[in-house]
Amino acid sequence: MQDNYINFKKERDLGSIISDTFKFIRHEYKSIFRLYIRHVGWLLLLVVAMSTYYQYKSLNITGDFINSGNPQDFLLEMVSETGLAILLLSLTSIAYSALSITTINSIIKSYVNNDGEIKDEDVRQFIGQYFGNTLLSLIMVGILIFIGFLLCVLPGIYLIVPLSVIFPIIVFQEKSFSDAFTESFKLIKQNWWITFATLIVITLLIWLISSLFQLPIVIMSAIETFTSIEETGTPTTSNLAGNWLYMTFYVLASLAQYILGIVTLISMVFIYFNLNEYHNKTGTLEDIDRIGS
Repeated sequence: MQDNYINFKKERDLGSIISDTFKFIRHEYKSIFRLYIRHVGWLLLLVVAMSTYYQYKSLNITGDFINSGNPQDFLLEMVSETGLAILLLSLTSIAYSALSITTINSIIKSYVNNDGEIKDEDVRQFIGQYFGNTLLSLIMVGILIFIGFLLCVLPGIYLIVPLSVIFPIIVFQEKSFSDAFTESFKLIKQNWWITFATLIVITLLIWLISSLFQLPIVIMSAIETFTSIEETGTPTTSNLAGNWLYMTFYVLASLAQYILGIVTLISMVFIYFNLNEYHNKTGTLEDIDRIGS
């Protein structure tokens, strides 16, 4: 076992989950990003390309709503202009999310199984083993949360918390979606509020960091909007579609946003192990077995 080994199988409070997330990244960033780029890099570039394409198409129709005398015509134009971009972005985003989740969980599973050593062959095997189930589960989770928000906002918010730990359950307990669904509600029992608070803090932290990369885009959009109002009296940012500097900043911001998602995925694994240890004492029992042997 390595000297800087981080034991995932123990209970943690909110502060420990966040600090150990960054500690794990600091110690293992070389292996994490090498394997992430190897397995997910191609899809990351594809989803950023689709996001940039959607942004380009959206900028071209900015301001048309104000100029249009018929909102229905504008809606039809918007669908015709951005419909394909939205479809491509949605499909690539789902695939990217599933592969990212599987890859990060596989890296950590290899780390845990080998007492701090991440083996490339393990990661490759785990990705092939769990990607299909993760993809299906991601689609099902999205549908369930969407229905929850349609019925009322509160059910949707409630469902986000237990369903967020389904993906670690699939990989670390090797369960199907239905079994992982049941297990997620067992784990979240008596811990919904602290898990919800942890998710909020992590989300806000990643949002703040992402905002730094978004700042140039916001500034350029604001300048373009004010300039268009002064010149034509109509707020529009359509000229930004042909601005290579703006599009470059957009690509960089998109890359940063997707890569920062790794932090959230790693924290979700810590949350899962914290809940699992609280209810099942898996790590404690393993430590007792080691002492006995």
